[in-house]
Amino acid sequence: MPTPRKMRCQVERVIDHGDHVYTVDLKPDRPVQVFRPGQFLHLAVDEYDPTGFWPESRVFSIASSPVDRSKLTIIYSVKGQYTSRMEKELCVGKDVWVKLPYGEFVVDGGSDSVLIAGGTGITAFQAFIEGLSPDHPHKVVLLYGARRPELLLGQRLTEKKRAQGTNLQVFYFVEETSAVKSVVAEASGVVAAVPSGIAIERMKPGRIHLDVLKDCSMSESAIYYLAGPPPMVSALSKELVHQGVPEASIRVDAWE
Repeated sequence: MPTPRKMRCQVERVIDHGDHVYTVDLKPDRPVQVFRPGQFLHLAVDEYDPTGFWPESRVFSIASSPVDRSKLTIIYSVKGQYTSRMEKELCVGKDVWVKLPYGEFVVDGGSDSVLIAGGTGITAFQAFIEGLSPDHPHKVVLLYGARRPELLLGQRLTEKKRAQGTNLQVFYFVEETSAVKSVVAEASGVVAAVPSGIAIERMKPGRIHLDVLKDCSMSESAIYYLAGPPPMVSALSKELVHQGVPEASIRVDAWE
């Protein structure tokens, strides 16, 4: 793994998705250190003095592609004091500091992959999905859940990759079905047309469930990656084991 480096970045764009969820694009002062899809960075809002100690920081999965070393992207949800401060202080033009890369949660794509993402947990997979091409030799299945359709922040990327003919299969789940800006199709049990353009047969009401994998014909060598709230990761990991998936084939990235 590359040795982590510290670098100053300037906030280039902040997107408010509602419900205190934000995307932040950062412009580093030099090319980004090489990293692998799934790794994370430390972000410090306070100024860093290279002669002193690293300031208070928080970790965030790197949502941007490792191919583009001119930018970094993170997505965060306001959960505590530090992210509340980020919500107040991060604005276009502000300088912040990052150090990267860190983490062993790496999606290598060397076999069939099942990616299970809850909420902003999708950021752990975005760099890998961005790198998918039509000649990727293995099957990739994404189970992606959020509270409301508009919080499926990665769907633009996933739908773009599907349109490019990649071997990517996607199932979306929406917990607050009453918030869907359309109706629930009673006959099929799926949510009908959503403004984002997601196909109705791939939009499921409720929390992420593994039943959809029954028809995906995953190979025995498939690796299962889970990223999102710890209760979700814990419950689905146990369910995978119960269904016969070897523990060695399950990789988790649980966060608070």
